[in-house]
Amino acid sequence: MSGFGPILRKDLRLELRSGESTIALVALSMLILVVIVFALSQAGARGAEAAAGALWIALLFSGMLGATRAIGAERENGCISGLLMSPVDRATIYLAKLTAALIFMTVAELAAVVLMVLFFNLNFDFGLLRMIPVLALGVAGFAALATMLAAISGHTRLGDLILPMLAVPIYVPALIAGVKASAVLLGGGSFAAAASWMKILIAFDVIYTVAGYLLFEHVVAGEG
Repeated sequence: MSGFGPILRKDLRLELRSGESTIALVALSMLILVVIVFALSQAGARGAEAAAGALWIALLFSGMLGATRAIGAERENGCISGLLMSPVDRATIYLAKLTAALIFMTVAELAAVVLMVLFFNLNFDFGLLRMIPVLALGVAGFAALATMLAAISGHTRLGDLILPMLAVPIYVPALIAGVKASAVLLGGGSFAAAASWMKILIAFDVIYTVAGYLLFEHVVAGEG
């Protein structure tokens, strides 16, 4: 794990200098929420469940962009080859890239929560704080899945197009669980009422993270 810190610091330092990923993620989240708000306004749906659904859709698409940037940046100018030739375990590289994508997604998700409150006329109250565990589970699971699939997409002819084609169907069960749990908490329900949905999120987080940790070495084999 000695290589984890330097790789993560390098990604964060590059992002602090350019801000490309964070700005793109926040802008994409805002655009998605604006479109959904206008669509739901026409349909007359503006409740807690509609707000939760809009928030998780923003998480889904901005998360794919964040994972793509975390992995794709290494492929520019062949940097991935040098990284894989370094004396760092490839599973450690995956964890560093996962953490970087997780940080980018968390920043975008915080911005999306603020925009959701404004667009759906919600209150900045304790209900939002109660959503933190649910959103954290959702971001962690999707970051693990998207980081793994972003690494796979580099070996296909479709490139980045393969990521949404694979990520969305695989993540649907966790997406539904996240929307349901968020809607319960936004609507004033208790954690007990959302517990069954949160257990599904925890299960998916474990599966995606462990699978990525074990398979990343085989996925990037040949790039070095």
